[in-house]
Amino acid sequence: MTVYQDLDWANDPVTKLRKFYNLERESITHFSASDVAIEETHFSSGTGLKFTPEKISYGADILYFHGGGWIVGSPWTHKTLCSWLAKFAERRVYAAPYALAPENKFPKQANQASEITNSFLKTRDKILLAGDSAGGAMVLWAAAGVIEKNKILGIASLYGAFGCTKGTSHQTYGDNSVDLKMSALFAMYAHLGCEDLSEFQAKLSLSGAPLLLVKAECDPIADDNDWLAQRTLHPVTHMIAKGQAHAYLQDCGNSKEADASMRKIAKWINNLV
Repeated sequence: MTVYQDLDWANDPVTKLRKFYNLERESITHFSASDVAIEETHFSSGTGLKFTPEKISYGADILYFHGGGWIVGSPWTHKTLCSWLAKFAERRVYAAPYALAPENKFPKQANQASEITNSFLKTRDKILLAGDSAGGAMVLWAAAGVIEKNKILGIASLYGAFGCTKGTSHQTYGDNSVDLKMSALFAMYAHLGCEDLSEFQAKLSLSGAPLLLVKAECDPIADDNDWLAQRTLHPVTHMIAKGQAHAYLQDCGNSKEADASMRKIAKWINNLV
């Protein structure tokens, strides 16, 4: 869902991108699940959000990392998505903040993902990791640096960005994308400070807990999921959202397709416990 289609993600200043991205996400918060309590909570990286559904059936919490190309976004921009994840998974979701680029360069984000997760695990026996887009890479950076890897029950990467800049999905859907044209992707990685994407990819976890890769069929970075699947030793489950574009899960509460997909994601998570 994109409201501000006049943004130039390749050339506009980050301050402008953040302003209008936040406004866009604020415009959909009324679609959040009504029976999920949302409150601020503390992480080692700062203040984030805790989502507590009215019905809790499972004990293991979900630690969530938001998307936004590492340059925009926050737990607040993903309130709608996280509220529905908490509702359908019937467990608490904790959305953590992390340092954004270009003020903070890679590998700050990768290291921080591990730090946040290790701190979160100090008071928990088991957790699950989930994140979308840039957050889909954050969860794999987190998993790579976790000290007690046996405490990670599973990892859900939702249309994750893994540093791939070639492939048929870019060619097929990139030109028609508002915010994920090739020029925009290169700009995001440049803001992150990743001129050599092999360093970015080397930080990704390639073994451990079961991994769910959710791919939107009409997403310019859909091929990133295939690239990762060919290299990882994580037990992988694939989920393809037919006819959907990047960030489609932000439409939860307003789209039957997004809701159905989130239910499937929650079912995969709950089958692990």
